[in-house]
Amino acid sequence: MKYIGSKNKISKELAPIIQSYIKEDTKGYLEPFVGGANMIDKIQHKNKVGSDIHKELIALLNFAKDKPEYLPSGITKDEYIAVRDNKVLYDDWYVGLVGFCGSYNAKYFGGYAGECVTKQGIRHYDQEAIKNLKKQSNGLRDILFLNKSFLDYSENEISGYVIYCDIPYKNTTDYKTTKFPYDEFYEWCLKMSQNNVVLVSEYNMPEELFECIWNKECRVFLDNNNNNKQRTEKLFIVKHQ
Repeated sequence: MKYIGSKNKISKELAPIIQSYIKEDTKGYLEPFVGGANMIDKIQHKNKVGSDIHKELIALLNFAKDKPEYLPSGITKDEYIAVRDNKVLYDDWYVGLVGFCGSYNAKYFGGYAGECVTKQGIRHYDQEAIKNLKKQSNGLRDILFLNKSFLDYSENEISGYVIYCDIPYKNTTDYKTTKFPYDEFYEWCLKMSQNNVVLVSEYNMPEELFECIWNKECRVFLDNNNNNKQRTEKLFIVKHQ
């Protein structure tokens, strides 16, 4: 599923590294920032949990997992505006579908992305996004999706897991309005790492607490005008693990 900050493009390199931490005695795999589920659907374990605080996102993932055949083929501009302006009148999964699959770069209700003329011809971005979600649905069926914050998980509840966190990156354009509690998250990682393996994707993390175990130069699109910049994706692990 297309999603801001998705790791889908680098998942072929990143997923095997995450998978290497999953051993025979690993009790489960948890992503508390599951986003578009573009990493968790590639991880192998019988107990996979993906959660997010965005209720419409989780509703959409659950719907796509259970009833992909009922997903529409596209979203008209009139429908996009109607849902955007009257969210309470629609089911949560449908609000999520329109908000993510019908918007530019999957930025939730960040502007309608329907038909567009490109060098390759006419593209229908909404139809492409929904088609990709339908294709992904098979990989979602063995995942438990929950509407929860990372803070809802405690070290007493989760033990023996591999936890992968793809958090909103600090000081980036896409998340400039996000008030993410970074310091609280760092403390949470330390607590959870006592009985779990905790991995984090970010550009930078506090060096005294986290160690970089993988990095890759990637081109990142910053806005709808295809402006981009080279940045280094990194994967971190809590140091004492």
